[in-house]
Amino acid sequence: MNSNEVLDDMHRRQRIGFIGLGLMGGGMAMNILRKHGQLGVFDVDEAKLAPLVAAGATRFQSPRALGAACDVVLLSLPDPAISTEVALGPDGLLHGLTAGAIVVDLSTDGIDAVRAIDAGLGAKGIRFVDCPVGKGPTAAAAGDIPLFSSGDKPTCESLDWLLAMIGSKTYYCGPLGAGQAIKLANNLLSCGYAALISEAYAMAKKAGANLDILCEALPQTAANSWPLSNVFVPKAFKGDFQPYFRLSAAHKDYRLIVAMAHALGSPSRTAEVVLDYYERATAAGHGERDFGALALVNNPELLRE
Repeated sequence: MNSNEVLDDMHRRQRIGFIGLGLMGGGMAMNILRKHGQLGVFDVDEAKLAPLVAAGATRFQSPRALGAACDVVLLSLPDPAISTEVALGPDGLLHGLTAGAIVVDLSTDGIDAVRAIDAGLGAKGIRFVDCPVGKGPTAAAAGDIPLFSSGDKPTCESLDWLLAMIGSKTYYCGPLGAGQAIKLANNLLSCGYAALISEAYAMAKKAGANLDILCEALPQTAANSWPLSNVFVPKAFKGDFQPYFRLSAAHKDYRLIVAMAHALGSPSRTAEVVLDYYERATAAGHGERDFGALALVNNPELLRE
């Protein structure tokens, strides 16, 4: 057996777990199960567990129990408080994993949370990799997402074989938290465009312009962006707010963005205005809708339910 065959055999023997089977996590977990052949899973939502268990995944009753049966555990969770509880809480991974195991956080949790999780796990000799992901659920299911890893470089590189099962490219971003910084910079732009698009639509509407022309023409100009051509024109401006990326998630990310900017002393005037938009949309009850529902702040008539 040559060195590559030995390495492949070592990888096949790795026991992998996945916690958080939502819009993003479900697709990523299914790709690992199909390509690796085994996977332990945990989620508080029975409906999200069902497709993975039906496909052959092993269900565990707690993060602690899953950790006790795994060498590597990946997290895809909606909030830094949840990630922290799953990793460090009384029934968390900390109490199940053994020294040398690895936790990979695919969530957008912010720098403070990943540093706290790393410190807590590290006290027991458990390694931690910060690795948020880009794009959305369709790309996650197709295995076509970028991954932004950070932390100990040899540990990050030791996971290339596994991360290749869920993504198209893994970028090593630097020391722990650098992956979060890149991901939040991405979302500052992608989720921030939504506020400008909402205002542009409202301005054209108040001027009496033909909004069909607005929707046809702007994606053909320098005004185009992924949210404009994939979320607002085909969906939000037609009253479709079925979640692809929930507004509540965008709101959480913008809170993290502004907090990080304040902590770093980085400019945040525009981000603070956008955050106010997300706070107003959330207060109006749109959190479970797609983030395109930010348009409803200035254009409430688009809600046709």
